[in-house]
Amino acid sequence: MNISFFTPPLVEGPKIAFFVPLPKFLHQVPLAMDVGNGEFGLPVTMTVVGSWFCMLILFLIFKLGTRKLEIIPKTKLQILLESLLVFLDNLIFQSLGKYKDKFISFISCLFLFILSGNILTFFPIPWFSNLGDGGIKLYPAFRTPTADLNTTVGLALLTSIVFIGTNIKQSGLIGYIKGFASPVPILLPLNIVGEIAKPINMSFRLFGNMFAGMVIMGLLYKAAPAVVPAPLHLYFDLFSGVVQSFVFVMLSIVHIQSSLGDSVKD
Repeated sequence: MNISFFTPPLVEGPKIAFFVPLPKFLHQVPLAMDVGNGEFGLPVTMTVVGSWFCMLILFLIFKLGTRKLEIIPKTKLQILLESLLVFLDNLIFQSLGKYKDKFISFISCLFLFILSGNILTFFPIPWFSNLGDGGIKLYPAFRTPTADLNTTVGLALLTSIVFIGTNIKQSGLIGYIKGFASPVPILLPLNIVGEIAKPINMSFRLFGNMFAGMVIMGLLYKAAPAVVPAPLHLYFDLFSGVVQSFVFVMLSIVHIQSSLGDSVKD
């Protein structure tokens, strides 16, 4: 049996994994694509599949870890989850103070999803397809969701909704708009650009780092035997993935803290 290993293209858009069939009356909806034989469907990309897989893994981990909770933890999984909670609790409390409880759920979910997405390709999860001549083609089952700009822009916009909504709740809509002319009206254009730049900066920073790491690893695999670049996954997938997750979350906390203003110190 002939087995060949396949390295995905270095620069590609989100590859379509499968189509969700649509009834005839929905053929004209946005994003519907002709899949042949007069059938239409909604495309589901590898980014979406990877995101679903990360959410499934997180759900299973927390379902198992909280199934039999004990005051004194007896299982390693409960100890690990409690340590993670204490870490995030202290991190958020240091910046948001008394507002910690309002944002800990959002920040924790954001961190865990980005972290799991960043390090997804560190784990060698293979997939295969039949070449038709008795051979099998092996390739990575998933693509890093955060190496897709659609994912990072969505996360950045979600964070923007949170800190802008917080700002409006603290200062009121009129106060939020007036804030763009502070401390002097001449800074109005710069303040507007700065507000728009926040989600752009966050999304492109995460996307750029994760996509660059994927491209570098792809180049190394094409230039050298697999055993040579393999250890570098420790840096480009694991270490860099953890760092970028932490950076994104810290930027989110900083923007939320800025929206809360001086009331954090009260």
